[in-house]
Amino acid sequence: MSPMPSMASECFPSRTADMGLLLRLSARYAFSNQNRHRSTSVRIALGLALCLFAIVAVLSFMQALQRDQFEDIRTFESFDLQVQPEVNDLEKALEIADRIEALDSVTSAFVYADIPVITQASDGSTVAGRLRAIQAEGRFAEQLNSYRGNIFTEGKLASSYSNSRSIRVGEEVKMTLLRKGRQATVIPAQRTLEIGSLYYTTSYDFDHTTFLCDLPTLLQLNPDAPLKVGLYTDQKVETVKQELVDIGFSQVSTWREINASLYGAMELEQKMMTLMLFLMVIVVLVHIRSSSRRLLLAKQREIAMLRSMGLTKGGVQLLFVLQALLVAGIGVVLGSLLAITAVSLYPNLSNIVYQSMGVHLTLSIRSSELLILSISILLFSMLAAYQGTHRVLKVDIMEMFAHDEVS
Repeated sequence: MSPMPSMASECFPSRTADMGLLLRLSARYAFSNQNRHRSTSVRIALGLALCLFAIVAVLSFMQALQRDQFEDIRTFESFDLQVQPEVNDLEKALEIADRIEALDSVTSAFVYADIPVITQASDGSTVAGRLRAIQAEGRFAEQLNSYRGNIFTEGKLASSYSNSRSIRVGEEVKMTLLRKGRQATVIPAQRTLEIGSLYYTTSYDFDHTTFLCDLPTLLQLNPDAPLKVGLYTDQKVETVKQELVDIGFSQVSTWREINASLYGAMELEQKMMTLMLFLMVIVVLVHIRSSSRRLLLAKQREIAMLRSMGLTKGGVQLLFVLQALLVAGIGVVLGSLLAITAVSLYPNLSNIVYQSMGVHLTLSIRSSELLILSISILLFSMLAAYQGTHRVLKVDIMEMFAHDEVS
């Protein structure tokens, strides 16, 4: 009787008892000081950590940019919902706004109107944009800041601080707008108005192209300007829209419907970014596979030694799958910690981002996305180790001892 079975029974007495030994062996083969391939395991773990950190950081930043732009749209551009009155009359529009604001689901409602204009300053510079008359309630009023003067002064305009180099307080600007004509549908008209104040918001795009005034001033310029009722809500906009339709308002639009083309473009941008990050994940997984394969081929003599001591092929596969799981697990934990730390430290660097991009971002990590990425990396690492070990175990034990690497 060969002494090998007794040696195997002493080293590997049972599958249940083997698990603790296999875990210790997997840790030794991964990060032991006596392991000459320790640096390879460290590089794999660090590579996974940096790749996971980069993916999570890019996702967080892109999602924060998208949230910020959507928030600007809902605050300054189209609000949460818009109601188009059936009759273009200011008094009736104000009554509708009061009626809508009385609803429990509505935070605030107000009347506003937009008309396209082209303004020319005294130095000859022009700004093509719009003139907005609004009651300035809700989030719009909270985010509207006066830099100089009173923003809503009858007969005067409020210009943005971003245009203050060419348009200053107290100066008169020539404003070209379209009015309803007698013989033609619309005709251009020109008016001269004084700049009574400067304002600023958190949205540069809105500031650069928007002049503000009160409703009577705009209606004097263009009595046929279409009036609308904007509103804010803390509830789901689709639910509030249905409530407004049920009480008799037929022309109700959500901010997504109003900005359908922009929303679709941003969704496409998000999908393309997700695709690019998915390709990055594939690169990471290929890196895992090639690194695991090189590590297994370098350890074929140790595999042969374990086989000669009586460890089964299944035991060898389990050993190196556990090793791959340990290395990948350390990489995933390090990458997650790096991402969480970067997000928590971001507020200290937000001023730098604001100076370069002009936006204040609030970064966050979606736990579901981080969990999916982590599980994908762990599963692929285990699969790569299993396939690599299966290939090595096809070779004869003596051939493993004779050659440095299995081809």
